[in-house]
Amino acid sequence: RNLVQAYKEISALCDAYDIPKTIVDIAKQLYKKVEDEQLQRGKSNDAIIAACIFLACRQDNAPRTFKEICALTKVDRKDIGRTFKFLKSKLGANTGTTSSNDLIARFCSNLNLSQETWRITKLLTEKAKEMEHISGKSPLSIASACIYMASHLIGDGRDAKAISDIAGVGEATIKSTYKIIYANRKELLTPAIMDRNPKASESNLIVP
Repeated sequence: RNLVQAYKEISALCDAYDIPKTIVDIAKQLYKKVEDEQLQRGKSNDAIIAACIFLACRQDNAPRTFKEICALTKVDRKDIGRTFKFLKSKLGANTGTTSSNDLIARFCSNLNLSQETWRITKLLTEKAKEMEHISGKSPLSIASACIYMASHLIGDGRDAKAISDIAGVGEATIKSTYKIIYANRKELLTPAIMDRNPKASESNLIVP
């Protein structure tokens, strides 16, 4: 699939330049939006990938110049500039930050999950990020695993494949991250989370 191939290319390019995982995640999300809205017609795929990385860097407050992205992706500078302007106008992509909260809200909405699940996911994600066991996992992997946990916690479970399709995170990554947060569930499932929903029960959780 085109999307999977593009995700691989974005990861490989960013890894080569030690670009942080948060930026890789945002670039993948932007690319998915381009694909979903069929904005890639008549555009070079390499230029779209380059423009998504450029936009992601700006959104994560780590801007790179067109020249740097040009060196990274081997795409002509004018091409990146033109594609960037086009995507920015079509996606309304801001050049501020896209927080994991924004991503969680979008994923939960796309998965038809309730506002309550979104709030629980947000609280779980904030707590999970503080855990030392989870260092090295990308914010997007943590958020995806927390959606998996929150949806099952209140008895409205989504499987890892559905979350993977929406978030652009591998199913295996979601499951391995969930395994870590499940092992530390006592620390995560605070009264602030459990009291939010009468249906919330630890016994609803999937045992990894």
